[in-house]
Amino acid sequence: MDPARYLVLLNPAAGRGAAARAARAIRSVLEAEGAHYQIVETEGPGHAVERARRAAGEGWTAVVAAGGDGTVHEVANGLLAAADGAPTVPMGIVPVGSGNDFARLAGIPTDPAAATRHLLGAAPRRVDAGRVDGRFFTNGVGIGLDARVGIEAAKVRRLRGIAIYLWALARVLPGFRPPRMRVELDGETVADGPLTLVTAANGGRHGGGFWICPDARIDDGVLDVAVAEAMGPAGILAFLPRVMRGTHVGRPEVRILRGRRLRVTSPDPLPVHADGEVVSEGAHALDVELLPGRLTLMG
Repeated sequence: MDPARYLVLLNPAAGRGAAARAARAIRSVLEAEGAHYQIVETEGPGHAVERARRAAGEGWTAVVAAGGDGTVHEVANGLLAAADGAPTVPMGIVPVGSGNDFARLAGIPTDPAAATRHLLGAAPRRVDAGRVDGRFFTNGVGIGLDARVGIEAAKVRRLRGIAIYLWALARVLPGFRPPRMRVELDGETVADGPLTLVTAANGGRHGGGFWICPDARIDDGVLDVAVAEAMGPAGILAFLPRVMRGTHVGRPEVRILRGRRLRVTSPDPLPVHADGEVVSEGAHALDVELLPGRLTLMG
């Protein structure tokens, strides 16, 4: 049997300086176990996508995303694109970011050394992924308020975790107006009017600690879709603490639905994110679909 070989794509900007410490931990564990590996530092947006796509044909046991949810998003996009509809080359994760939502949902330790040891002992398993207008995602797609806040949060450099989201929310909320959206799920219209947000969730945890669809699972073959009715600033401020605990489910202002294909159209420009990465600041039509079992994950 050929020895295991790991390509680690490390985002040096991840975790506000934590990446250098993570690199030392990754090397220490891999060398102690005698593993064959290469660490490549990513050079900017999109680099991990292209390097992962190329790595899919190079015979690596796993391609490892060492960074935050954005790095996981890019590595998954490269591997999914290379697989062309088949299951991917296995992806490993060493969480180094602020939220690490997908890693937590996958049961991967958030300490880099522990995550690396977990990687070495893990068996590959198939989990779901998704696609929004040709772009893949692992955790979910947000449309409306959470995307607008995500766009603002991307400008923050000094805060970490949930503090980033709260700072961005304070900036966005005074001027936010719920956009009009027509929402179709598996061909059926489920909403048509002003909405605060629509979230298509492969996993339950988003934004570093918001359980918008708390029952979503990354391997259940279905999207959980949250549709929140139009709310003013006071209503949103009351709603968000419930979302952090997952206790908003069943409230009259939100519905959780399930399906595999989502279409959202609007006369208003819609902000959209996928896994926290900006897809658009002014979309008018979006198609989201689930890809059951398409991503192979170590762990």
